[in-house]
Amino acid sequence: MKKLLLFLPLIALTGCGSIGSSKSDKHQMELSLHKVRTEVEDIKHDLNTYEIEHHVIEGKLIDQEQTIAALRHQVAELKSGKLDSFLQELQNLEKKLHQVSKKQDKITSDIRQLSSHANDTTTALAQYKDKIAQFEKAIQVQNLQLGEISKIKEGITKLAEAENTRIYYVKGGDSLEKIARDHQTSVEKIKSLNNMDSDLIVIDQKLVLP
Repeated sequence: MKKLLLFLPLIALTGCGSIGSSKSDKHQMELSLHKVRTEVEDIKHDLNTYEIEHHVIEGKLIDQEQTIAALRHQVAELKSGKLDSFLQELQNLEKKLHQVSKKQDKITSDIRQLSSHANDTTTALAQYKDKIAQFEKAIQVQNLQLGEISKIKEGITKLAEAENTRIYYVKGGDSLEKIARDHQTSVEKIKSLNNMDSDLIVIDQKLVLP
C-alpha cells in the first residue's frame, strides 16, 4: 500500500508535463515511469501473493471450522451416550440398593426373632437348671435314704444270719467241700460268712455255718 501511494503523485506529474520539456526532464520522466512500472509489478506480485495466502488461510479456517464442528458433534454424541449409560447405571444401582435394603430388613427381623428366641431359651435353660438342681438334691436325699436303708438291710441280714448260724470247729480230714456237703450249704456261703479269701482251713479253726 505504501508503494501505491508513492507512485500516484508521479502519475499525476506525467499527465501535467508539457510536450516541449527538455530532454533531461524527459529522461527523468522515463526513469520515473520505469520505476513506477517496476513498483507496480512488485505490488501486483505482492497482491497475488497476499491473495494466495488469503485463500490458503481461508481454506485452513474452513478445515478448522469443519474439524471443530465434527469434534463438537462427537462430543455431543459422547455426552448423550454417557448420559444414557449413567442413567442406566443409576437405575441398576437403585435396584440393587432396593434389594439390599430388603435383605437388610429381613436380616434385622431374623436377628430380632433370634434374640427373642435366645431370651426365651435363656429363661427356659435357667428354669431347667433350677429343676435339675432340685432333682439333684432330691436324688442326693434319696441316695442318703437308700444308703441308710441299705445299711439297715445289711444289719437285719446280719442279725438274721447270726440267728440262723452255728459254730463249727474244724476236725482232722475236713475240707470246705466236705463241711458244706455235711451241713447242706455251699462253699461260697461259708467263705462269705467267715470272710475267707481261700479254701484253706486248719484243725480247730472256728467256722460260722448257716
